[in-house]
Amino acid sequence: MTLSRTPAPHDEGDAVRILAERDGEIASLTRTLADRDRTIAYLNQLAGERGRSLQDAEAANVALRAELTRIYQSRSWQLTGPLRWLLRRAFQGRAAMVTLLWAFRRRGPKATLTDVRRIRQDHGITGVKFWLLNGVAPGGAAQGEPGTDLAATKGALADVRGPDGYVYRAPRRPADLDARLKDLSTTFSIVVPIYNTPPALLEAAIRSVEAQWYPHWQLVLVDDASPNPATRAALEQPRDPRVTILRQPANQGISGATNAGLAAATGDFVVFLDHDDELTADCLYELALCIAAHDPDFVYSDEDKITEDGRFTQPFFKPDWSPDTMMSTMYTCHVSCVRRSLVNELGGLRPEYDGCQDWDLVLRLAERTTRIQHVTKVLYHWRIIPQSTAADLNAKPYVVSVSERLRADTLARRGLKGTLEPLPQLPSYHRVRYDIRGTPTISIIIPSRDNQPVLSACLDSIRARSSYDRYEIVVLDNGSREPATLGYLNRIRAWPGVKVIRHDAPFNYSELNNLGVAAATGDILLFLNDDTEVLTTDWLERMAGYAQLDHVGAVGAKLLYPGGEKVQHAGVLNLFNGPSHAFLRQDRNHYGYFLRNLLEYNWLAVTGACLMVERRKFEAVGGFDETLPIAYNDVDLCMRLHEVGYYNVMCQAAELIHHESISRGLDFVSPEKMARLEQERGRLYDRHPGLFLHDPFGNPNLHPNGGNFEIA
Repeated sequence: MTLSRTPAPHDEGDAVRILAERDGEIASLTRTLADRDRTIAYLNQLAGERGRSLQDAEAANVALRAELTRIYQSRSWQLTGPLRWLLRRAFQGRAAMVTLLWAFRRRGPKATLTDVRRIRQDHGITGVKFWLLNGVAPGGAAQGEPGTDLAATKGALADVRGPDGYVYRAPRRPADLDARLKDLSTTFSIVVPIYNTPPALLEAAIRSVEAQWYPHWQLVLVDDASPNPATRAALEQPRDPRVTILRQPANQGISGATNAGLAAATGDFVVFLDHDDELTADCLYELALCIAAHDPDFVYSDEDKITEDGRFTQPFFKPDWSPDTMMSTMYTCHVSCVRRSLVNELGGLRPEYDGCQDWDLVLRLAERTTRIQHVTKVLYHWRIIPQSTAADLNAKPYVVSVSERLRADTLARRGLKGTLEPLPQLPSYHRVRYDIRGTPTISIIIPSRDNQPVLSACLDSIRARSSYDRYEIVVLDNGSREPATLGYLNRIRAWPGVKVIRHDAPFNYSELNNLGVAAATGDILLFLNDDTEVLTTDWLERMAGYAQLDHVGAVGAKLLYPGGEKVQHAGVLNLFNGPSHAFLRQDRNHYGYFLRNLLEYNWLAVTGACLMVERRKFEAVGGFDETLPIAYNDVDLCMRLHEVGYYNVMCQAAELIHHESISRGLDFVSPEKMARLEQERGRLYDRHPGLFLHDPFGNPNLHPNGGNFEIA
């Protein structure tokens, strides 16, 4: 609420009336403040009660663990072990008999045995055991009765918890699907290169295409001269007329076989399917919806994996298009759907990159188009089999060297200089280190007030540990009063390359940094908290190499808590509760979700505690918003950079210590600061309504408040 504007009084009566109105408004404001204070007090009470409840729960948990340990170590538990084993086997035997009796009664022995053989082909003996013990079919069985459609056991497996706790829920076919399909006309060619594929896996892949809700498809099966007679025989079986079978006279490798399939493709778009994987039933339907809505050239989706026993696991819920992530890891992977005319224009797949041929294709097509879309649904099941990269990248060592070579070639093709560095924690993966172009001046802008010991440690670390020496330091003194700080500021004024700008005014982080930019001379700006200390000697070069890329907006560094072992900042997620640090207090070498804590990924935002950006880009979006004086000003800057087309990136190889909020304190320790935080968060989303409850570099399938990318 704000006080209303009133005209100047013309007589004493007007003045009395205006004063009365003002008194009423003040009284209303007083009541509002009192209500807010009561609400804050109530919330504080709830927080205290929840804290006590958590302590009680933890104490009960500890007691329960101790009791379980005592039981498990007891002599009686050990002596009864064989009896428990026999009871489990008896229950399992009973369940298997019940399943078989129902199946024989409903399907008959011949059909039952035929379906059991099919389950064994698709899922192995483990799949047969699963059916015997569970006896379920898609949609469940009435009143606990075993299912009767054994061939559909895969559908039952879709609702079974995987080894990591993940459950894939098969999509429900819309009741009005036929009406919806009338508005969709895109045609797809699914290209499948085949070489010595086990018949059961090949049949499962083909059936996943035949089961598509969407009817406008062509399936191109390319046998790359398989010597396995079982594979060749499987291709002789009668097929849907939409299936085209090609036989290569000689083995051409995965790219050669795929290119032969592309030559026979007739669809508007090409979908790539590996010979032992499966599409979800709604895959082509969802792709067609996306194409109708956005007219993209390239579409990719989320994916998961199928274990050897047919369960679903390891879902990868991906970010929207992220060019720097793409240079770090082949994250788009499956399903991959490309406009056929663009594939032909690019010359198809390149055999010299076999093993990473799809990665090479995506990197090349991203140089031709920006019309790239992401469907945030699992549309592809990637099968885990021995000696596959789905199981372990090291299963095919040549893939690692090919992935390194194709990205080095990509750098050369794009006119960029850089190197591929193996991750110390995982040498089979590589990060890109871009060379800094020229010798630009980097302006390091540091606001500070009465923090002489902290500021001194920060500046000493910059001067002692930075291998790049073309930098200047601009210190914004926000009205220091302590003699020690004033004396230190006077001394550093004499240091070469150091400026001290005094701004004795109420704290406004945005205003201070904008003043620092006005006083700076560098083409690259680095906003840095005074409570940071440099760890990585080449931090400036690494960050600047990314900041100079034309498509990159803000660049962040990994910040660690004192001690250097726990993460304070590795990227900012836009969660339900607002912008939050990812991987908070995780180990600095923790992989994170698909290596997001180690590799250079694109993020919606990075923290202003260490944020680098080119001056031209900073000025193009108007600098920091001074109406956000305390919180979220860094996130707002990153959001504005994102909205004009730049990509913000985390340079995880640049590390600093961050004594978090030592300068200004934390925002949640007082009701006043909490209220201010809420107010500024509201202003942030008022300015960026399209990003309210939305993070394009997260995924809606992940937990809305999951700082560690937990599955929803």
